[in-house]
Amino acid sequence: MVRRNTEPLLILVATGIFLLVVSGVMHVFPGETPPAAVTRIAPVADTARPVNVKASTDSLQAIFNDTDSSSSNYTGLEIFYQSLQKIETDRALIHIAYFGDSMIEGDLVTQPLRRSIQRRFGGYGIGFIPVTTPLPGFRRTVLQSFNDNWDVYSFVHPRNPEGVTPGISGYVYISEKGAEAKFVAPRGCYPYHSADIIFGGKNTITVEVVTDTLASLVTLTPEKPVSAYSLTRDTAFSSLTINVRSSEPGVFYGVNFEYGPGVYVDNYAFRGNSGLPLTMIPENIFSGFNTTLRNKLLIIHYGLNVFVPGVVDYHWYELAMQNVIRHVKQASPGVSILVVSMPDRSALIGGEYHTPAGLPEFIQLQQRVAASQHVAFFNLYKAMGGANSMKQWVEGQPKLAGEDYTHPNGAGAAKIASLIYDFLIKGYDFYQQKPDTTITSKSPGSSI
Repeated sequence: MVRRNTEPLLILVATGIFLLVVSGVMHVFPGETPPAAVTRIAPVADTARPVNVKASTDSLQAIFNDTDSSSSNYTGLEIFYQSLQKIETDRALIHIAYFGDSMIEGDLVTQPLRRSIQRRFGGYGIGFIPVTTPLPGFRRTVLQSFNDNWDVYSFVHPRNPEGVTPGISGYVYISEKGAEAKFVAPRGCYPYHSADIIFGGKNTITVEVVTDTLASLVTLTPEKPVSAYSLTRDTAFSSLTINVRSSEPGVFYGVNFEYGPGVYVDNYAFRGNSGLPLTMIPENIFSGFNTTLRNKLLIIHYGLNVFVPGVVDYHWYELAMQNVIRHVKQASPGVSILVVSMPDRSALIGGEYHTPAGLPEFIQLQQRVAASQHVAFFNLYKAMGGANSMKQWVEGQPKLAGEDYTHPNGAGAAKIASLIYDFLIKGYDFYQQKPDTTITSKSPGSSI
C-alpha cells in the first residue's frame, strides 16, 4: 500500500512562529493589472533601477567596484546572457529555477524578482507550480487546493517506493483515482493563457481538465522521464482543475503557467533544506526538467539551515556542496548556475543582537564552493550591508526582517530580489557591450 504523506502536518506544526514573523509579508506586493493581450516583447527600460556600467571597461572588474562585493563573480553567466539576447532577437522563452529554503517560501524573493525581470524582458505567468503545497494559502501569487487522493514523496524521504523519484521541486505526486488539484489566479494577478501538465512514470493516465468555461478529457502518455501536456485556450482563464479518472497510479510533478516570450522565475522552496538533498534528484529527471521548462539559469540559495552560531568546522558541508554543484552541473549542460550566499543573521550576544562569529567565514566557504566548481557567485551578505546588517534590517525603518533576526519580511524579500536583479542586469548590460568577453572574476578568492 502506498504511504500517505504526513509531511504537511509535520511542517505545519513548525510553521506557526514563522507565519507570525512574516504575517504581513504578502500584502506588500501590489496587484498587477493583467494585460489585455501580448502584442510585443521588446524590452522595457526599468527606470526604477538605473544600471551604472562604464562603456569604456574591458572587463567586469569595473562593476565590482559598485554595490556588489568584490567576492561576487559572473563565471559562466554568459550562457544565460546569450539566452536573454535571444528573447529580444528571436522572441525566445526561458526559465530561471530558484532553489532555496524557507527564506523564499510563499514566493518570497522570487515574486519581486519575476516581476522585475518580466518588466524588462517580457513574459506573463508564474511558471512552475507543484501539484500540492504543505502550506495551502500561504503563497498568494497562486491559490491552490487539492484533495487527499495524492500520495506525496520528497527527496528527504529515504524510503520512497521503487521507481518513484522526486522532481526538480524535490517532490513527486502519485495519483489515485479521483485525485484533484486546483490552481486559481488571485484577483489582481495575470490570468492564465496556457498550462503545461508536467508528468512522468510509465502508466497512461486519463484526466479531466476544467477551466472557467470548458471541460475536456485528455490522455497523458509518458514518452520521456519528464513529459508535458500543453493546454491552451482561445481566451484567458483564471482557474484550472485537474481530476484524475484512471485507477492506475500516475506520476505527476506540477503545472507550468506561462504566456508569451520572456523570462519565468520558478520558486523551488523547501523548508529546512540545506541544499544537500538536490543530489537525490536523478540526473535524467533534472535534465528532463531543464529541457521541458527551458531552464537557462539555476540559482542555488542555501545556508540558513546549516550555519549555527558557535560552530566553526563546516569542512564537511563544503565538500558536500561541491558534490551538489557537481551533480547539478552534470545534469545541466548549457545552463548557467549562480550560487547566492546566505544573508546576514543576528544572534543574541551579551544582551544585544550581533552578527555571530564565524558567519563571514561561512560566506567565504560558499564562495570557495562556487569558485571550485567554476560557477557564478553573489555575496548577498555583503550586498545587504555585511556585519550587523540584519540588526539594521530588523530595527530600522522601514522594517525589512522579522523578530527572529533571520528571515526577511515582504519588504526585505523585495530588497533581496532587487539586489540579485541588479547584479544580474549589471553583468548583462556589460555583456551586451562586449558579447565575446568571458564573464569571470580574476580574483575568486578575494576577501569579503
